[in-house]
Amino acid sequence: MATERTRNGVSFDPDLLSEVERRFWRDIWETVAYDVATEHGVEARDFGPVQATVVKDLPTPMLNLVLGGEEPGAIADGHLGEALDWMEARQASFYVPLPEGAGSERARDLLESRQYERGYAWMKFVRDAHPPRFSAPPGVEVLTVGASSDPFGMIAATGFGLPAWASALFADLHRQPGWHCYLARIDNEPAACAAMFIHGGLAELGITATLEPARGHGCQTALLHRRIADAAAAGCHTLSVKTGERTPGRPSTSYGNILRAGFEETRLRPNWQRPAEVE
Repeated sequence: MATERTRNGVSFDPDLLSEVERRFWRDIWETVAYDVATEHGVEARDFGPVQATVVKDLPTPMLNLVLGGEEPGAIADGHLGEALDWMEARQASFYVPLPEGAGSERARDLLESRQYERGYAWMKFVRDAHPPRFSAPPGVEVLTVGASSDPFGMIAATGFGLPAWASALFADLHRQPGWHCYLARIDNEPAACAAMFIHGGLAELGITATLEPARGHGCQTALLHRRIADAAAAGCHTLSVKTGERTPGRPSTSYGNILRAGFEETRLRPNWQRPAEVE
């Protein structure tokens, strides 16, 4: 791979990381039923290498994203500006994640010129596909999602603090090529969920959520263990996952879980956002 980099002995292709991440989010949008998409303003659109996804009825910017602003041509050909215009017209809060460092300067300049501000960042991690070197916690059973009636979408929406209808964003992902969706159960009761999307030998891990009564029982550790093992069995060479940056006064259990699972930090990606007074 021409763009391959290494972080603490783990090799990865940043271009492939970006491509798979965009496909990860695109698949979520494309599985939403037409009536739900129409009612709640679920839209996705490409502007050259820039991908914009929005759910107008969701107040959180977590799912409303503009990805690819650092890609070649995004600024020179006007694609990032077009994507921002399109998102702003929908009057929804959204994030523009940009990796720190070389390659993102012109995108940052454009965002600052439009009064966007640097906000809370996500850390991207990578790992090779060696088998898990940690044990799955006892008492947590991990199952693959087999039907839309499984509570995967409900757990994801509830865990993310979304309204009940938002379960439709995730309910049918298990039917899509490359997707692997999982449930964790405690005492035969659904407790947590997680997913993995595989493309080009890279496994993107995400949609991890735990119901409040089940927190502290190791559900996400069990789900990490299962996905790592399944990614290795599927022939993946790289695994990727992200979570919020570690900052004082803002604890992140998932950050520690990811590091203990053998992942390495690769790049911090601040989320740029419009201040409320200019929205």
